[in-house]
Amino acid sequence: MINMMIVDDEPLVRLAMHRLIDWDAFGIRIVCEAADGSEALAQLRQRSDIDLLLADIQMPRLSGIELLKALGEPDVPRRPVTIMLSAYSDYSYVREAFLLGALDYIVKADMEEAHIVPVIEKAVQEVARLHEGTASAQEGSQAASARAPWEKEAFLQELLAFDPQGEAPAIDRTRLAETALVHEKNQVVIVIQPAGSLDLAKTQGFVQQTMQTVLHELSILHEIVRLEDGGYALLCVFPHDRSESAIRAKVSSALSLMQTRLLQFVNAAVSAGVSDLGSGCARWSRLVRQAAQLAAMSYYEGTGKLMFPELALAPAAGGKAQLWEELKAIRLSLPQALKQPDEGEWLRVFGQLEKRLPGARPEPPSALRAFFGDVVWDIGAVLYAKGIRIEDVQPSALSPLQAVKQLDTCADTLNYLRSLLQRVHTHLHDGKGNALRFSPPVAAAKKFLDLHFREEVNQTLISDMVGVSESYLSKQFVKEVGSNFIHYLTNLRIEEAKRLLAHGHRIADVSEEIGYFNPEHFSRIFKKVTGFSPKVYRDQTRS
Repeated sequence: MINMMIVDDEPLVRLAMHRLIDWDAFGIRIVCEAADGSEALAQLRQRSDIDLLLADIQMPRLSGIELLKALGEPDVPRRPVTIMLSAYSDYSYVREAFLLGALDYIVKADMEEAHIVPVIEKAVQEVARLHEGTASAQEGSQAASARAPWEKEAFLQELLAFDPQGEAPAIDRTRLAETALVHEKNQVVIVIQPAGSLDLAKTQGFVQQTMQTVLHELSILHEIVRLEDGGYALLCVFPHDRSESAIRAKVSSALSLMQTRLLQFVNAAVSAGVSDLGSGCARWSRLVRQAAQLAAMSYYEGTGKLMFPELALAPAAGGKAQLWEELKAIRLSLPQALKQPDEGEWLRVFGQLEKRLPGARPEPPSALRAFFGDVVWDIGAVLYAKGIRIEDVQPSALSPLQAVKQLDTCADTLNYLRSLLQRVHTHLHDGKGNALRFSPPVAAAKKFLDLHFREEVNQTLISDMVGVSESYLSKQFVKEVGSNFIHYLTNLRIEEAKRLLAHGHRIADVSEEIGYFNPEHFSRIFKKVTGFSPKVYRDQTRS
């Protein structure tokens, strides 16, 4: 049986948890309770038989978050698998709970059996995995604490740069034994590439901790190395797995969990490249290169994709030289087409570019980004001859040259270029500058809201981001957009809510999806804007 402790400061909640589901059917028995984190911690220090902890986040004396932190202290003999009980307003705390090792969470306002059972099943599996895999998960880790973290990081970087054909010294086996990579069988490298829109300075710790937590949950022996381009190399070994399909299944499960959690809590889309299986410590450098090349293919495939070796593409038909000659010819045609009053000219040339680009997929994304940079330079030259700055034609937080080199995918870059060319052509042949509808600060703020309206955003944050005062942005936003900041944000959210409700989504899920973590507040706002409650609107659109 799995022993469980319930921790909540409300007696009625603790009582309800006893009767919520048939715990016996999951092999779980409730052996003790606590009214707050302090009481729970005192009990956990005295006993080592608690396998599963169900704890509220908000409690007096010692909160659920503080309890999670304390579970790692030396005087706690055993760290139980932890599920948090959360209110909708606790969303930021749930994010921190995941960072601290919580397995999952249950929303108090939605404690239906259909939503709770999958979480409990997941916890039961995790307890079983920990019981079976503790010994293997600890192999090779005992001596790691003997060195400073930077020494281990330096050694791992050396391992990734090792060239078995070169004159580098042999790998230090003693230091290798201090890592999880002591096993030299069934090695896999996963390269994680966060989307360029992610603020790594603010989220780096969360991203790395999320990867670490997931790999620990699945008992995957690993080391994590930060790469120069901002990505991460996950060096994994599967010494006890006998088939490639079993290893592939574990890798897919881990990446799916990572993507879900990162997207949910920091709105971070990540792509991943997965190497072949290898054996021998000298193989790590090759496996990292392969995984990095596959991860880079997300530029063509789209963010959030998992790229396995079989998805690697063959060289372009007709040869590499012919591809770049044709792209160059198209690039040189664009400036001449822009000078023609008929917009059909530049659209025709742009269509040729769209048709030829799929053939560039085997090429490194860096090469295509450089090509797009040349296209922007050529467009800028046309404008410069007329005394116009390209930055004035395409108002944005980034210059056009920066944008085409930083956009995450080829499709995003093409869409950006199409918009840029349209505005350039209009500006060249209209003469009135109608393309310049928004000033750069308002354009950047509007674009940010259009992309991030589901998140917790406010005018102070955005004014800092675009580099103007809050009062200036407020006045200009109303003047240029025609509505104030709050109304614009609310309308974006309500329009998305309408779409989700029309597809039959649950009201609580819609509320959370669009950035309202209190469903009652969402319902009031929705009715105020539309004149209908979310339920009535959903029923009418689906009838």
